[in-house]
Amino acid sequence: SAMKEEAGKDLGILNPATTLGQTVGPSITSAVKTVTGTFTAAFAISIVMALCAAGLVLSLRKVR
Repeated sequence: SAMKEEAGKDLGILNPATTLGQTVGPSITSAVKTVTGTFTAAFAISIVMALCAAGLVLSLRKVR
C-alpha cells in the first residue's frame, strides 16, 4: 500500500540522519568541552542544531 511505501522512504531518510548525529555528536561535544572547559557551549550548539533540524523537517514538502 501507499502507506508502506511512504514508511520505507521515511525510514530511508531517518536512519542515516540519526546515525550521522550519533556518530559526529560525541566528537563535536568532546572538542567543544576541551576548548571551553565546560559543556555549556556544547549544549548551546546542540540546541541550535536541533532547531535547524526541526526547521529542515518542517520545510520538507510531500512528494506526489
